[in-house]
Amino acid sequence: MTGTGALKHQLEKSTGNDYNCCYQCGKCTAGCPAGAFMDSPPARIMRLVQAGYIEEALKSEALWFCVGCMTCTARCPQNMDIAATMDSLRALALEKGLVSESKSKKLVNAFHVSFLKNVRKHGRLEELSLVNSYKLRTRSFLQDASSGVKMIKIGKINPLHTLTGKGGVKEKEQIENIFAASEQESHLDVPKRRPIKKQFTPTAPLSIKPGMTIGYYPGCSLSGTAREYDISVKKMCSLLGLHLKEIEDWNCCGATSAHATNHKLAVLLPARNQALADKQGLDLVLAPCAACQNRQVTTRRTLLGSPELCEEVRSLTGIAPTCKAEFIGVTQLLGAMDPEEIKKRVTKPLTGLSLACYYGCLLVRPMDEMGFDDPENPLKMEDLMSALGATPVEWAFKIECCGAGLTLAQQPLVEELTHSIAKNASENGAAAFVVACPLCQANLDMRQGSMRKRFGDVKEMPVYYISELVAIACGADPSEVAVGEHFVPALDLVSKL
Repeated sequence: MTGTGALKHQLEKSTGNDYNCCYQCGKCTAGCPAGAFMDSPPARIMRLVQAGYIEEALKSEALWFCVGCMTCTARCPQNMDIAATMDSLRALALEKGLVSESKSKKLVNAFHVSFLKNVRKHGRLEELSLVNSYKLRTRSFLQDASSGVKMIKIGKINPLHTLTGKGGVKEKEQIENIFAASEQESHLDVPKRRPIKKQFTPTAPLSIKPGMTIGYYPGCSLSGTAREYDISVKKMCSLLGLHLKEIEDWNCCGATSAHATNHKLAVLLPARNQALADKQGLDLVLAPCAACQNRQVTTRRTLLGSPELCEEVRSLTGIAPTCKAEFIGVTQLLGAMDPEEIKKRVTKPLTGLSLACYYGCLLVRPMDEMGFDDPENPLKMEDLMSALGATPVEWAFKIECCGAGLTLAQQPLVEELTHSIAKNASENGAAAFVVACPLCQANLDMRQGSMRKRFGDVKEMPVYYISELVAIACGADPSEVAVGEHFVPALDLVSKL
């Protein structure tokens, strides 16, 4: 087999794709939020791989603009995993040294390297340490300086954690074992994909009742830059009569940098969390971050289909995953409760609050794995907000990607994407956003000032976590759930309720 043929075969094994199935319909490029920034948008990347021009694909700048939203995969009529192709090409480009020399590649790769080195050292992401490392690699010292100062002042970033290592994983040897295993010449094969007719079938509904104890996986950002999400989730659960039990010694799941650069690492990191949750007897685990939940859900499915992988996790960590624990998001948790049970706890309806319910991309994709709401027109968040007395608007950008984890490395791209989202929401009558992901909240909230300054045609719009609004509707004072810590002032709207 030629070198090019071997690379193509490696791509087929790591993605499950039969590239002969791609007939260049262009739907992947048409729906790609970052396509306009790419030298070779998704359809062309697929054609390059199909025709055997692997090295040209590896050198494409497109790999470093891909936001990992999985829109391309979700809408492919041939069931091709185009997003996995982009991830695998990126990993191969780094492995083979065949990479674009563009500034985009250098910025994105600097972020991924800084991210993963930080996780390898601490087991969890120390955000200030990550930012410092990234700035040293890119010389972008003034980027977000004022935002960083504000976060330190209000306690979202604690410099002492970086100095002392407080908050890291105790069993760091297990994390080192995982990273070492991910560097070996072993790529996880995935099941072969074939063209199928895609049809959304919701997963079996869960039943959650007051008095239950739910596992809790906060993820790295909820102990730092998204601490108001952590505060409001805990307050919301308390008001709903639910008890949270945090997974002991949990680690970073690797989103977004692991799955963008190393398929094996992207599975092994969340697999350790799965094993810990199973060992600690948790049946349901709340993962408020959509990216974290996505990584945990997709990894659980991979583990269920691979006894060999389960054994490898056991050998690396000393804990065997049974896959009994199921990871759910905040919207799923609320949807699993009796609507009447929630309504009877509402003491301060959200009357008059006009909201754009923003799902983003990873709450509903991949369709089969996430499965709790329609991937093209989800409505669970609207149903809940309506039950709380708010007025959800009809709008077109509820599942468009905001730029996800590229907010540091691709700020202009994030500003363009969030501008399109905010403009559509505003034009359809929304006064504020409601979100269920810290990445979405950060991009729509923290980047809103520079986005509005750049485009000048969007009004100021607060960005609320769904847990904040549920807690407020159930009687919490807005200050109790840290609404005042947002970048876009958010207290006034909810204080008038």
